[in-house]
Amino acid sequence: MSERTENIGQRETLRHVAKRLAAEAVSHRDSLRAALPVIGEPAEIDVDYVLALTISLTEKVTELRGVRKKIDILNRELGD
Repeated sequence: MSERTENIGQRETLRHVAKRLAAEAVSHRDSLRAALPVIGEPAEIDVDYVLALTISLTEKVTELRGVRKKIDILNRELGD
């Protein structure tokens, strides 16, 4: 298999990973928004849940940025 074909396959795999990570990040973001209502008492916030969501969201966004950088590199190498 040629290097170009391998790069195209890797790029497609990374695109699927990016879509999954983006969907997971959106889910975490929406859950975080729901856990922090605009009205309500601060003392009622489940801080452990909010912290866990925040950490998960940070991890997903960081991973998504890395995957997107790899896709950009492959696009440049492939001339797309």
